[in-house]
Amino acid sequence: MSAEIRQFIHRQLSEDIQMAGMLATYNGMPAIFYQKAPSDSRSGWGEKQYPRIDFTVDMRYDPEHKTAGILTVNIWCNTECVATGNLDPDKEIEARLIELISGTFYTGNDEATIYTEWEQSDDFTVENNAQHNTHPEVYGISVTFGLMEFPEQITTSPDPVQGLNAWTKQHFPLMTVISYDLMPPIWKPTDENPAIYWRFEGTASINRQSYAVTWFDGTFAAHVIAKSVTERNKWTKAIIEKMQIDGEVILSDTSPMFINKLTIKHNADSLREGQLELIGQYGVLSQHRKESAQIKFKCQ
Repeated sequence: MSAEIRQFIHRQLSEDIQMAGMLATYNGMPAIFYQKAPSDSRSGWGEKQYPRIDFTVDMRYDPEHKTAGILTVNIWCNTECVATGNLDPDKEIEARLIELISGTFYTGNDEATIYTEWEQSDDFTVENNAQHNTHPEVYGISVTFGLMEFPEQITTSPDPVQGLNAWTKQHFPLMTVISYDLMPPIWKPTDENPAIYWRFEGTASINRQSYAVTWFDGTFAAHVIAKSVTERNKWTKAIIEKMQIDGEVILSDTSPMFINKLTIKHNADSLREGQLELIGQYGVLSQHRKESAQIKFKCQ
């Protein structure tokens, strides 16, 4: 997935007309490179060599989300960039980068979906070691984005997450349900079409048990992602109110999962925690008990 993320990022930035117009060109294409740009002495540069962008993608294992990582995008400028009339070309590029990348879902051919979120931006300056200070000063911004995979949570029947996905799509058809709906390669949620992701946090068996059914308490988290915080909170409130009214979610085997507790956490991290916590009770059909073999008595 790391290679696909690199391709997605490069394609997204290169095809954006506004971004392309801000950058220098190399071999007729916007100056966007993975890891390192070609040397300034290489042929292929256009009339100018700055501003330019290079980026890296570092992935790591995450026990809950399967994979996570960091996307670092470096914006490089020099003092000659100011001559074009824009006093802060790096700041303008930074703002466009965050607008394009932060809050975007990338889905690969394996249907794995990764979400990006802006974390921080840091200015940097490259010291000029050239003799007589003849080279323009190079400076820029490093923009860091967090990456988090939202893997499919489907398990065995009766599947509570599958039931929550289907319930959400039935009652809130304008929401895109991650790992349930068919996702485009690059997609960004809006206030009118937000994203939701149901995550299974854990389960525990309870004392309630019958001959046919074993009961479990499951804990689930919902990540609700919209363009604005205000609209995100509205969608979260609407979901929790509808669930409270229904009182249950019908699972794939037509059995109910009873809603025992609902909690909204508006200040929670939408990337790692989720704003809605649900505790539901669902049953799993028990195996039929095997009758003990009867001992045959022989007459003496």
